[in-house]
Amino acid sequence: MNELEKIIGEIVDIERGAPRLNAFRNAIQQADERNELIPRFVLRYGMLQESIFSGDRYYAMIIFPELLALFDENERIRNIPQYDHSMMVAFKWIVECAPEFPQISKAEIDSYFRLFKRRLLERGHSLSIYHMKRCLFYMHCDKGIAAADFYRFLDAPLDDISDGKALYHDQQAMYYLSIGEEEKALKAAEPIFSEELTSNALPQATHHFFIRFYLDRGEYAKAMEHAKHAERRSDGDPYYLDILGTLLALYGMTEPEHGLRLFVKNHEHYAKSRSPLLRMYFAIGAYHLFRALPDHAVLPDGCALPKDSGLQEMDIPALRAHFEAAAKELAQKFDARNGTDDFMNMLQNEYPAV
Repeated sequence: MNELEKIIGEIVDIERGAPRLNAFRNAIQQADERNELIPRFVLRYGMLQESIFSGDRYYAMIIFPELLALFDENERIRNIPQYDHSMMVAFKWIVECAPEFPQISKAEIDSYFRLFKRRLLERGHSLSIYHMKRCLFYMHCDKGIAAADFYRFLDAPLDDISDGKALYHDQQAMYYLSIGEEEKALKAAEPIFSEELTSNALPQATHHFFIRFYLDRGEYAKAMEHAKHAERRSDGDPYYLDILGTLLALYGMTEPEHGLRLFVKNHEHYAKSRSPLLRMYFAIGAYHLFRALPDHAVLPDGCALPKDSGLQEMDIPALRAHFEAAAKELAQKFDARNGTDDFMNMLQNEYPAV
C-alpha cells in the first residue's frame, strides 16, 4: 500500500459528513504544500465524492473548479485513463448538484451542461447521462425541453459514465410520474421493486417518486405502501432530507404522531445541512406536518427549538409559521431562478382531508 492509499484508507474510517470532509481538507492542504500532483488530484476527487454522497454538496461546488483546473493544466493526469474517467464522473455529479443552489443561475448551469456534453463527445461517450441530468433540471424550468431530453435519453445507449441500468429504470419512473403516466412508471419501476436491479440510492428514491405522486393526488393508502420502504432506508440519513420532507407531509395526513417522531429524529440533519434544495424539501414537509396538527398537539420528548429560529416557545403555531417562512424563502428563490412556480405550488398545496 502506497502513502496515498494509506491516507485515503484512514480518512474513510472517519465519520461521514463534516468530520470526513475536514480530514480531506487537511490532507489536501498538506499535498498542496508538498506540491504532490497526483495526491492533490485524488484527494480533491475524494472530497468531492464525500460532499456529493454525504448530502452536503456545498463543498462539491467549491472543490470542483480546483479539480478541473488540475486536470486541464496537467498532461500527466490527463494521460492516466483512471483519472480521465474520474473527471467525467465528477462532471456528471456536478451537473446534477449545481441546480440545488438557487444562487447558481440557469445560464451558469447551462454552461456546465455544454461543457459536459463537449467532453463526452470528445471522448466518444454516450450522451445518455447528459440528456437525463438535463431532463432532471429542466423538469422545473421548461417541460418541453425536459421531454425532448428524456426521449433522447431513452434512445441513447448506456456506457461506463451512465448511472447504470437500475437508475435508468428509476429515472424513467420519475419522468413518467411527472406527466401522470402511472402505469408506465410502475412498469419501469418493477425491476427495482423486485430487487432485480439495485443501486445505493434505490429503492428508496424510486419509492419517493411514487409517494410524491400519490400524496399530491390524495391517494394516501397507496402513498403509505411506498412510505414504509422509503423510510426504512432514509431515516437518519442527511442525504435523504428530500424524502424525509415528503414523508413528514404524508404523515401529517395519515400518522401525525409518527410524523412528529420522524421530525424530532431528523431535524438536526436539516439544521446542519448546507444544501438549499434538501433544506427546502424538508421545510415544506415540516410545514405541512405542523399545518395538519391542531394547535394544542403535544410535542414528543426530545423536540428542541430549531437553531437560529428566533422562536421563544416550542408550540405548533410557532413551528408552523417558522417552517412556512423558511420553505417560502427557498421556494421563491428556486422558482425565480427556474422561471416557474413549481416549488411554491408544492408549499401551498392543500392536501385533501382524510
